[in-house]
Amino acid sequence: MKPAVNDRFPKDAALDDIMHSMRVNGYAVVENVLPPETVDALLAEMTPYIDATPFGPDAFAGQKTKRTGSLVARSATGRELITHPLCTGVARALLDTSTEFQLSQTQLISAHPGSVAQKLHKDELVWDFFPFAADHHVMCQFFWALTDFTEANGATRVVPGSDALSPDEVRQEDSIPVEMTKGSVFIFSGKVVHGGGHNRTDDVRRGLILSYCSGWVRQEENQYLVAPPELARTFPEELLKVIGYQQGCFAMGYAGDIEEPMDVLFGRKAATPVVPSEATRRSASATAREWSKSVAEQTV
Repeated sequence: MKPAVNDRFPKDAALDDIMHSMRVNGYAVVENVLPPETVDALLAEMTPYIDATPFGPDAFAGQKTKRTGSLVARSATGRELITHPLCTGVARALLDTSTEFQLSQTQLISAHPGSVAQKLHKDELVWDFFPFAADHHVMCQFFWALTDFTEANGATRVVPGSDALSPDEVRQEDSIPVEMTKGSVFIFSGKVVHGGGHNRTDDVRRGLILSYCSGWVRQEENQYLVAPPELARTFPEELLKVIGYQQGCFAMGYAGDIEEPMDVLFGRKAATPVVPSEATRRSASATAREWSKSVAEQTV
């Protein structure tokens, strides 16, 4: 299959143009976003952890592939990348049916020579294979190329426009390789059918997945173990909100005596607990906003 609309953009492309490809193709490629020195710094910070990571246990995880996580705790460069305006801008736009979004997963993938092609799939399957509505997005992912991605070294393969299809409805030959240079990024929804390619070269292909999800679903990587309170308190609040130290929506993720997580984390005592009608007033759901108005009108 071929992309229905343009799927490749320069780093200064307008958000609306990128989102048009996301909505129609299910993905977009933004080229040369990160300078080589930023990629090199991230790899230098993560190399000791990559070296200690075992290969995967099966053909899906990749028996010649290493998947290294905990980026928030391990890489200062990675922490900055998590709040990159391209990531937060596209994630918020795609996940617009949810009040908040959050970081779901960080995974530095090292596909060694001989790493086999993955079974084509949709990444929404992580939520127990729940059949989310075709027009309801809960996941937005960014696969950053830390080396060049080529068809020969196993670049991710994607089936353009497959959001509404089942993986069983497409064949490997329906997919195309996402070739891109070091520092570029492949952005894709949790609904588009894709899979890692076969690395037929003698080189290791490295890429970093940053996955974002709706604020009301469980994160794939447990960010509170990756960044427990004693470490989290050293991070800027912008990053803390993205990794989950905030309410995801009405009554979802509060702490203490119905308090904002950030207040509890820093020992700040708010004058009042979280006010349900206020928490719901900014909801992405019109039903929730009407509920909020009704409660507010009855409050004395």
